[in-house]
Amino acid sequence: MATGSDIRAALASDFTPTVDPLRAAPTPTAARATPNQPRTRQPRLHKKPALRNRGRAAHWTYDTSTPPTRRDRLQVRQWRRAAPSADSTDVEPPASKFAKYDVKAEAPSYDDETYAQHLNHPDWTKEETDLLFAAYEECNGKWPVVVDHYETSTHRSMEELKSRLYSISATLLNLQTPMTAMTASEYSTYEVLKSFDPLKEASRKKLAEGHLRRPRNEVDEETVLLSELQRIMLHQQTLDSEREDLRRRLQHPVADQNGYQYSTSQALTTLWQQLLAADRAKKTQRLRPLEISGSRPSQSAASIADATSATPQTAQAVDMSKQDLLRFGVVQAQEKLPTGISFASDKLSKPRVAKSSLQTDKIAATLAHIGVPELIPLPTPAVVEQFERIMAKMQTLLDLRKVAEKEEQELRVRSAELGV
Repeated sequence: MATGSDIRAALASDFTPTVDPLRAAPTPTAARATPNQPRTRQPRLHKKPALRNRGRAAHWTYDTSTPPTRRDRLQVRQWRRAAPSADSTDVEPPASKFAKYDVKAEAPSYDDETYAQHLNHPDWTKEETDLLFAAYEECNGKWPVVVDHYETSTHRSMEELKSRLYSISATLLNLQTPMTAMTASEYSTYEVLKSFDPLKEASRKKLAEGHLRRPRNEVDEETVLLSELQRIMLHQQTLDSEREDLRRRLQHPVADQNGYQYSTSQALTTLWQQLLAADRAKKTQRLRPLEISGSRPSQSAASIADATSATPQTAQAVDMSKQDLLRFGVVQAQEKLPTGISFASDKLSKPRVAKSSLQTDKIAATLAHIGVPELIPLPTPAVVEQFERIMAKMQTLLDLRKVAEKEEQELRVRSAELGV
């Protein structure tokens, strides 16, 4: 059998075995480099860090539970992390993690008497209404699913179903809590339910569907028009700012004397005569003398000057429709307005006070009996007009009552005289 020395002798006499530099032990002379020899950096082996035990290992249990949202009592097996101790509540039960997603739509309930008195509709029967409310609760208020589950002999659209359910909800809310006793959130909900319009909802969906299916050229055209409109608006703002700056820079004429001396009619007449005489001396006359009739000698020159200086815009009256009068709160007063400052609330407080305290108490008691509050927060023209009608009828009733009491007193006196 050949040995290692025989193999080295057969290959070459100067054969030296190669040694792995990583496994070779460093010698003291090799570790220190000479000044003329360049230093070589030995590669480091990656050493995996030791595992750190931060605590005790977590315990997991294989439990069987029934989800609370399942109606078929399905048994679900799952791994879940156990609590560190029996008294600890750090780990949340699996059923409570998803309980916040178990949100059910609650529809209002009603009985047969309430339906017969307040919820009757000529196009709906009670069976169809009950089926609608049951489908709404079963489908958790998802209207596309409600429409699929609502199967009757009469075909109804989603807007009709919404209108029926919202109108019943608004009626029941008003019956449960009167409108005057509702909170802000309840009143806003009532307004949303009451103002639902199925025709507008159908039109909105049709418009959205048409907007979704527009061709590409219409979208590009609309984009171009919007950019052009934006450019026009920016140009208009720039033009307005430049025009305002130009107006500020322009010099305006400054009066060399005070015009307070022409505040009387005699001074205005003198000024008019001076201007008229100066205009006659010119070749082109722009002023014409006013013909003042002798039947109205008291007409002042100030009113004449105002009449001549009035522009067609200020001289012509503006006719407003009834809708505009109600919109802008314009009231055309037929009676003569009193002097000084007057408020609309005065028309609601002054008629309550009579000449005698007894009459005032009677008026207050009558108003409280018919439900008129002592303080009306918003005295609009319509409210003031209605209040004046009530006060006129009340005055008539009080006068009739006074006449009746007088007649009764006369009858008693007459009966006493006759000995009846």
